[in-house]
Amino acid sequence: MTQSLDCQIYFDSSRTTLPAVPGSELRDVAHDPEAVATLAKLGIRAAEDLPAALLSEPGGKLRVVGMRLSADELGKLAAGEKLEPQRPLLLGTGWCPDCARAKRVLADAGIAYDEVDIDRDGKAAGELVTRSGGRRVVPTLVIGGRLWAFNPAPPLLRRLLGTPS
Repeated sequence: MTQSLDCQIYFDSSRTTLPAVPGSELRDVAHDPEAVATLAKLGIRAAEDLPAALLSEPGGKLRVVGMRLSADELGKLAAGEKLEPQRPLLLGTGWCPDCARAKRVLADAGIAYDEVDIDRDGKAAGELVTRSGGRRVVPTLVIGGRLWAFNPAPPLLRRLLGTPS
């Protein structure tokens, strides 16, 4: 991956043991109330959505949120490897040039996807704002309902989808 992202993994040690994932910071919600608050702001429920991973740019801008991930998926996400491919949902708008770019990446890779225009779907727009930490970020790709990628640059999008660069 050309862009380096910081990885934080959230888990609950009272429910599960999580193996160390190289290149990530572990946040145990059983002993860290601040971690629970961080997840709640993103609409992530500690009781139902863990383990979770947040990948952010070094300046703190959130780029990827993954929920209900297996230990294997956490390791792959932290290491920059692809997850199992699933049909993505693109949340975007008709006027967004970054949305057009993401659609080209998907088309070039031969990946079928579903699309929702958040200017026309208030419910989808509301969920997007919650998951992104209060930002209305387009395009956002939702993969398998568990992985949210906020305006991923083409290299990051290709990595998440497991397509050649």
